[in-house]
Amino acid sequence: MELLLNGKIYTRHIDDWKISWESNGAYRHWCYQRKEGFDTNLLVVMFNPGSLSDEGKRLKSDTTLRILREVCEPAKINPLIINLFDYSAPSPSMLFSNWEHRDADKLVYDRLESFEIAAYIMAYGNYENDDYDEQSINDDIKERIKLVSSKLSELKRIDLPLRSGGTPKHPMTWQIDKQKEEITNLLIAGINESPEN
Repeated sequence: MELLLNGKIYTRHIDDWKISWESNGAYRHWCYQRKEGFDTNLLVVMFNPGSLSDEGKRLKSDTTLRILREVCEPAKINPLIINLFDYSAPSPSMLFSNWEHRDADKLVYDRLESFEIAAYIMAYGNYENDDYDEQSINDDIKERIKLVSSKLSELKRIDLPLRSGGTPKHPMTWQIDKQKEEITNLLIAGINESPEN
């Protein structure tokens, strides 16, 4: 794998999956889950890195990464996860209490060419509409969503079921709502859809 933001690349294996990520101190810039024989890469835009950081001590217990493997494996897709914000925290509340540190020196969105991405999905949840002590957090989140959407505008977007408020569902919600098979089928259809459709 290639360094994108001058961090350090770590690699671990879970079952038949090779999982790589780039970390730099409190920041994780991307995470790539690849399975031998799978040639299609799906970009997954989430909110912020959770339990996976540095040397990956909690990798096996990371439920979100497991769900992504489960929905992508039948579709023969490798998920590449990036985040709206790179600060790695086990809970969103920890990110919000360190909001001034939410970004590293550089953002990853302009550095993804080497992954040959076939399509992308949004899976960042509903944080843009939550109540925070500071209104500026909502504004910051909404501005970042606009920025990322603009940066990815040349890529094919696969639309997945939304929350009742119209925001993307987090993979944990796919599991809670028993939608993993549906998500897999939508990914297969979206990847195979011709550009004219």
